[in-house]
Amino acid sequence: MTTTEPGTTGPSKTGPTFASLDPRDGTVLAEYPIAGPEEVALAVERARAAARWWATQGPRGRREWLLEYKRAISSRAEELAALISAETGKPDEDATLEVMLAVGHLEWAAKNADKVLRRRAVSAGLLMSNQAAYVEYQPYGVVGAIGPWNYPVFTPMGT
Repeated sequence: MTTTEPGTTGPSKTGPTFASLDPRDGTVLAEYPIAGPEEVALAVERARAAARWWATQGPRGRREWLLEYKRAISSRAEELAALISAETGKPDEDATLEVMLAVGHLEWAAKNADKVLRRRAVSAGLLMSNQAAYVEYQPYGVVGAIGPWNYPVFTPMGT
């Protein structure tokens, strides 16, 4: 059974959908299902499992995965830029710049992962001079990020 819900642009076998439109001419680029509470809960649980896995990677492991992500984006940079251009209406050159900004950010994050994330000793303070203190950064876990329409790839990387 297919349904077409108010505010959607077409049929779906699983429920209502929404269309991604090219703002330049209104062309439907793709249709996406609208997730209900159950689908959102399942997605959050999968994200929590991924966050737990990410935490086990440590700075060096995260570095390797960031570099892998950078390679994936770089290898399909033109395709990603074309999609950004179509979905945002921005000129091809601006979309390409956004992809390159994302690649550059991933390179920086990978290069500095160990320096920024590693556990390091800090002063325990005068009153606790016989104690040791350390700072160590752990991943936040699941967060929601609503990226802007005009920089959908680069801006969420800074959240």
